[in-house]
Amino acid sequence: MKFKAVNPDLPTLSSLVRTLTLLLTLAAAGLNAQEAPTHEYSADGETTIETINGLRVITLRSNVFVRQEDIELTGDVAVLEYDRNNQLQQVRLTGSPANFEQKGASETDSVTGFSDTINYYAGTEPVVEFLGNASFSQPGTSLRCAEIRHTIATGATSGQACSGSLSPQVN
Repeated sequence: MKFKAVNPDLPTLSSLVRTLTLLLTLAAAGLNAQEAPTHEYSADGETTIETINGLRVITLRSNVFVRQEDIELTGDVAVLEYDRNNQLQQVRLTGSPANFEQKGASETDSVTGFSDTINYYAGTEPVVEFLGNASFSQPGTSLRCAEIRHTIATGATSGQACSGSLSPQVN
């Protein structure tokens, strides 16, 4: 049995292949965007990028701004460390002072703090440390300490050499 030869319409086939490639690329980009948290940074001064011990290290100087999802950090100098998969691991921020803010559902739900140095650990259980002349506020609590450690997911906070105040919380 003989079959007729089929001549495909090459411009139509080419257009279909380009469309499918574009759709697959957009779908893959969408999946990657959902996996990685939104992250941005800026600085008015020098920015350096280097690899140290397998980590990608970005150093920002002068009027530094770093944001990861609802976390914002500002200060004078920031050192950002990324793993081999370009996932943010840690930010070390210094300033006069260095500032931290976690945006809440409303302005009164925000968590804020400042100190000479801030270490933000962005792993699976994010933690922020305030070192030197530390001040920290979250709804119902204000602290001034030499050092403060705050676990972001649970809200657990501890400090060294502290004074503070508590106010009634609205549930």
